[in-house]
Amino acid sequence: MLAVLIVGVLAGPGARQAIALGSCNSGQRYQQTITVNGGGFARDDKPVEVKLNLTPLLAAQGGAGAINLDSLCLDEIDGGVVDNAVIFQFDKAADYQATNKARGTLTFLMAGHTAANATRTYRLYFDTASGFTAPAFIDRVMLTDGVSHKGYQSIQISTGDAEYFYHKPGGGFATLLDKNNNDWIGWNTTAGGAGDFRGIPNMVHPNDGGYFHPGRNNATTTVLSDGALKATFKSASKPNGDWEVRWDVFPDYARMTVVRQGTANYWWLYEGTPGGALEPAVDRLTRSDGSTIKASGTWTNDIAGDEWIFVSDPNVGANGRSLFLIHHQADSKVDGYTADATNSMTIFGFGRSGNSRLLNTLPQQFTLGFTEETAVGNVESVVNAAYKPLVITGENDVDGDPGPGPVCNPLPFNVYVSPKKNVQIDGVAYADEDIMRFDGTTCEWALVFDGTAYGLPASANVDALAVDGADLYLSFLAPLNVPGIPGKVDDSDVVKFSDGVFSLYFDGSMFGLTVNAEDVDAIAFDATGNLLVSTTGAYLVDGLPKGQDEDLLRFDGAAWEVYFDGSHYAGLGAEDVSGVDVLAGGEIALTVLDSFSVAGLKGNGADIFLCTPSSLGYLTTECAYSSLWRSTDYDLASFNAIDIE
Repeated sequence: MLAVLIVGVLAGPGARQAIALGSCNSGQRYQQTITVNGGGFARDDKPVEVKLNLTPLLAAQGGAGAINLDSLCLDEIDGGVVDNAVIFQFDKAADYQATNKARGTLTFLMAGHTAANATRTYRLYFDTASGFTAPAFIDRVMLTDGVSHKGYQSIQISTGDAEYFYHKPGGGFATLLDKNNNDWIGWNTTAGGAGDFRGIPNMVHPNDGGYFHPGRNNATTTVLSDGALKATFKSASKPNGDWEVRWDVFPDYARMTVVRQGTANYWWLYEGTPGGALEPAVDRLTRSDGSTIKASGTWTNDIAGDEWIFVSDPNVGANGRSLFLIHHQADSKVDGYTADATNSMTIFGFGRSGNSRLLNTLPQQFTLGFTEETAVGNVESVVNAAYKPLVITGENDVDGDPGPGPVCNPLPFNVYVSPKKNVQIDGVAYADEDIMRFDGTTCEWALVFDGTAYGLPASANVDALAVDGADLYLSFLAPLNVPGIPGKVDDSDVVKFSDGVFSLYFDGSMFGLTVNAEDVDAIAFDATGNLLVSTTGAYLVDGLPKGQDEDLLRFDGAAWEVYFDGSHYAGLGAEDVSGVDVLAGGEIALTVLDSFSVAGLKGNGADIFLCTPSSLGYLTTECAYSSLWRSTDYDLASFNAIDIE
């Protein structure tokens, strides 16, 4: 077990005294000390993020084995336990491994008021043993994925004082509701500033791709983690992910980090409707230095010093309400403002001068949130509490963290795939001549076969795959030279890779696969070890009637037979089977080239689905179909080949 001790004493009249509370410890064996100081700024109910690698902390205390995350619990201590139910979550890093790399971010609530220079103390317990029950907390950041909002699949997030709707295909916020249901963005399909131009962050100009704007279809968005205190998701530009942003939403504010930037300059915009509608003569914008203008005014210079503003509507809430907008990295670039030509929305931008985009470096972070304050001094306290860094000691994994991985609902299988094209997932590049493995336990990707490292040309593209122990069986999209095999390997052949050596396993032309339509695009082995293949188009081989690309042929070393007749009763007459595996229970895992619709089950090329056969063979194949796995749930847009482990 590992405990993280966050040690500290609250100074002054607000000090919390130890009371007769028992520890949350229920037998965990390991601990570590961390201190958290306010860093010169007072905080109220502040989420704290601590980067940890539990594995070396465990080893330093004589422990070993796989971390059991259900064992985590957190005490606050001040001479004794003052809170034995501190709200927390632990989000695994992208390369988390329970046994040898238990990395992640511990986020917990520093409850109540913390003075500007006070230090508070917490103790985190955990263990490798089983038998622990993870604590449950009331969700202060409620995320719902896949809701429909104004015609777009969206992420909905509800907190105590805000409700967010984020368009997943566009990568931008379309709606931001305050506690009185006023929409401070108001995106809709009306043209121009009255609707379609609105949004946050509207970061990349349309001439450069128009990324991260609601109402668009040029981004892929993935939920990475969802806990009681923080929800994290990321959006990447299509088709190649040159641009990527990550959002972390907390109970009182949301923070955006630019992870990757393309070649163009960019800005960060608030184009919206303060209090539900822009009132140019009533709404105000105020900068960190106290300079203020009505929403009918303009700014064309840099924000001096700390870069933040707030937009106020005096007619909402009890005494007015403000939306604060923070740029974490101060610079000397213009942060411009004007109302749009029809007085329908704000146009404020960090790094915006007219139509010029001025931001062009990393890192860049931005934070937004509501406050009931409208005076600059009061808002300043809220802003500083939101983004000024805490002083934390005891972190042991600050550098090199690629961020949280996907929310993982463990699966009882692993998936091998070859990507359809070169991709990057969580900072790791995979090529279409490589084999990737999706770990069903951790929901993480790993490279298991680097094609170019073993001599395949960069032009190679694996389009059929079978895995047998440590051996790989591969077929390729087009003819190519393979190290160790004389002449060219045809796209109707199957190659074996074993102990670092390639050999020709199956020569398609020797057994009747001689025309382009008979190129192999799916392979597997049946329960007796016979080779199964599917072709890219219609086939005609000795001993069988003409068949189609939705069939599976079985070759016993001498003769062919139809194993799976997709052309007739299996319901796949309009599809092209492009991936296959036969599972231990007899189910057949399938993928198709484009889309499918069978017995009420629909999907596309990102899906692996199961046929549970009641019969197999020519004119007798019948299946009950069910869904198994979808690659886009785990950041992979498409693939060419599969195997299930």
